[in-house]
Amino acid sequence: MLAPTRHHGGVRVFAAITLPENVRDHLASALAMVTPSASRNPWGPSVNWHVTLAFYGEQPEGMLDQLLEQVEAAAAGTTAFEINLAGAGVFHHDVCWVGVSDPTAALGPLAQTVRQTYATAAQHAQNRFHVTVSRAGRQARLADAMAALSVYRGPAWTVEQISLFRSDLGAGVGGHPLYTELARATLRHD
Repeated sequence: MLAPTRHHGGVRVFAAITLPENVRDHLASALAMVTPSASRNPWGPSVNWHVTLAFYGEQPEGMLDQLLEQVEAAAAGTTAFEINLAGAGVFHHDVCWVGVSDPTAALGPLAQTVRQTYATAAQHAQNRFHVTVSRAGRQARLADAMAALSVYRGPAWTVEQISLFRSDLGAGVGGHPLYTELARATLRHD
């Protein structure tokens, strides 16, 4: 049984793929090279960087075991696969993102299985898999920084696990969200 912290009678939850440390370090170095001179760092904490598979929104605590079962079933039905970060841009003039290259096209089917009944459909209209690196895209020259990263290509890694996270908005360092891993499910190795 999962034991999350209460949040207004429910828990804000999502399923995601975490980035290995070497991938986070590589991306952090690339971002440092294009960071506009400013008084504060516009990028979110690297520990928060992930590839979202499903956003479940606010859920009652009693739903967490069902969500975990869905994530575990999706992982058990998927063979580990390789991806890497590639490209960058800005959504809605605000969200700075780095894209995901998925040569085996495994992310779409995996995400569909993870989402099934409980994910918010409006959040997943398109399978635009990415890592959000900042929500401050309206800051001067961040769009230019992301354009400079449009040719970015990070190191490849094998996706072997999916994590279920709790999200506490504004509870992290510097007012960023605090993401707490609630559980982890392992993909198949054929």
